Amino acid sequence: MGASVLEKKMHYPVMTERQLAARWKISLKTLRRWRSDNEGPTWHKLFQYVRYHEADVLDFERQSAQHWSAILGDGERVPKVVTRPPQEQPETDEDTGAFYITAQDVIEATGLPKHWFTTPEYRTRKQVPHLTLVGNVRFSLQALWQWEQNHSTVGRPQEPKAPPPVTDPEPAQPSHVPRWHELAQELDRERFDSPS
Repeated sequence: MGASVLEKKMHYPVMTERQLAARWKISLKTLRRWRSDNEGPTWHKLFQYVRYHEADVLDFERQSAQHWSAILGDGERVPKVVTRPPQEQPETDEDTGAFYITAQDVIEATGLPKHWFTTPEYRTRKQVPHLTLVGNVRFSLQALWQWEQNHSTVGRPQEPKAPPPVTDPEPAQPSHVPRWHELAQELDRERFDSPS
């Protein structure tokens, strides 16, 4: 019973792009192209990291299944969504208290960089919620989920950068081209000034 309760408590409702690509058996390149084309599920940025919230992924999968059933009709085979939404489980006495885990458990559950949780400077800079118990640092997945929601932004494809407006450069002033009589005067001066 302890393992299943621990697994339930360790569930984190966010996926990295690698986890989502593995789930759908597509390449990272495809996911990145979808993001740039504003296709696929809603994605979020947590600092520089791309994250997919589980609710958005499940919603996208449901919409895709409905789209397939509308295209194919009832009599044809419809691809089935293999994922199930998380089912609500009744709370037990063990679930009512706060549940704290180590940095290693957080890294495995969230897929975020190790140094965010193990280095005090990064924890302070990123405002990562944690609890210090006599020198031991512990984390709550529920608090981290709230923190991630507060610090992430909905991703949007990058707008193509417009080239700078083309302006006609100022015409360069023509350099002075000596006329034939100016060249002749210059040659005459050189002849008279040079000692022969």
